[in-house]
Amino acid sequence: MARSDFLNSKLSVQISILIGKYLPKKIGYGIGRNIGSLIASFKNLEISQAIRANQYIANGLINSSEELVEKSKQVLTHAGKCYVDLYQFYNKPEILDSFVPLTQSMKDFIDISHQKQGYMVVAPHLSNFDLILSSLVKYGFTGKVLSYPNPGSGYQLQNELRESIGMDVLPLGDSSLEAGIVEHLKNGGVAATGIDRPVSGRKKRHYVKFFDRPSPMPLGYITTALAADVPVIVVSAIMEPDGSYGFRCSEPIELKKYQNKIDDIRLNAERVLVKVEEFIKLAPEQWLMYYPVWPDILKEGL
Repeated sequence: MARSDFLNSKLSVQISILIGKYLPKKIGYGIGRNIGSLIASFKNLEISQAIRANQYIANGLINSSEELVEKSKQVLTHAGKCYVDLYQFYNKPEILDSFVPLTQSMKDFIDISHQKQGYMVVAPHLSNFDLILSSLVKYGFTGKVLSYPNPGSGYQLQNELRESIGMDVLPLGDSSLEAGIVEHLKNGGVAATGIDRPVSGRKKRHYVKFFDRPSPMPLGYITTALAADVPVIVVSAIMEPDGSYGFRCSEPIELKKYQNKIDDIRLNAERVLVKVEEFIKLAPEQWLMYYPVWPDILKEGL
């Protein structure tokens, strides 16, 4: 079974929609918890291996195999809750505020999106960011949401759902579109994208430090921000103790110029990733990354 082929498939999204539409939350949570425990118990599945490897680093090098399996169960259980809540919202948009209370930090971020200054906004796959983004859009956030290039059927359906509630979704991968994003930023616009899905096949000399270890993290957001000469802001979702979803936002990170273009990209990316680390460390079990962020860790047989 591939790492996340099923979780990101059209069938998985459709099943989640049905669960969110027809089942009470507690039953939906229970289904998610059982599925998460089942997947985590199969230690040879690629998705289980990837989650354990990521949790090993994010939790400070856990030595216990049993504890890593438990961390994987927590990640997948949290993912199940996020999916149930998200698709309940898609079926009943009026309940959004019960999931995501509007906070002052969200209002301030919405105000940023209306300034004449452009910003590149990046977010890790932490908790239920789609719900947070839905609330931001509801209350006035304007900006382009940059999605994964060449999306499969599951991602396409997710993007259609995002667009249905007012998000301006733009799949990456087309050089002409990317030039338009730079122009959008130069003109004072905001563009938001994920930051922590590793790039398959990247050469090790292009790795950057993340949690003090080399990782094939995406770097396109840095090249775009440098081309547009705009700061980067790191944002994230996090589930609060009461079960609602909160919002975290960094101060704008002004990109620096170094001795050459390679260092411009690498060193600025590492500055941004330090803030991403801080947010992930707040709740590692809510980090919903199903791909191995540190591929070499998989060889250690965790």
